[in-house]
Amino acid sequence: MHFVLIDRIDRLEPGVRAEGHKLIAPDEDFFRDHFPGYPIVPGVLVLESIAQLGGRLVEASVREASGRRVLPVLAKIERAGFVQPVRPGDRLDLVVDAVAIADDAARVSGTARVGPRKVASAEILYALLDVAQAGERIDGAGIAALHSWSDRIWRRLLGAPQ
Repeated sequence: MHFVLIDRIDRLEPGVRAEGHKLIAPDEDFFRDHFPGYPIVPGVLVLESIAQLGGRLVEASVREASGRRVLPVLAKIERAGFVQPVRPGDRLDLVVDAVAIADDAARVSGTARVGPRKVASAEILYALLDVAQAGERIDGAGIAALHSWSDRIWRRLLGAPQ
C-alpha cells in the first residue's frame, strides 16, 4: 500500500501554514472493507493526511529557521473530531497551522474539508528526530535513505520534476 496520503502541497509558508489536498480515488484499497455498499475513508487515514501535511510544515519550518533536517514523528493527536464522511471521488482539502515549534517537538492545528464542508480536525504533536544526530539509532545508510526519500516526496508534493 502506498502511504503518502497527500497528492500535492498547494501552499507552504514555513513557520505559519501549509495547504494541500488528496484526491480520493474510487479504487482505493481500503474501500473493499470499509465498507462494502457504503465506502468511506477510514477516519484514521483522514487524520494521517492532516498529520503528514503538518509534518511537512514542521520539517520545512525547522529547515528554514535553522538549517536542521528533522524527521517529525507523530507523538500525539489531541481534540480529533470527525464531522462528515469522506467518500470515493471527493477531494480532501487540508490546512495546517503551526502552533508551536521547538528544538525537539512541534504542534500544529489542522482541518480537512470536502468542498465547503469540514470533515475532520485535530491538534497534532510531533517529536522531532534530528537526522544528523541520530547516529546511535540510524546508521549512515539509513540517514541517506531518509534524506533521499524526503527529497523525492518533496519534489512530488510540490510538483517539481523528479
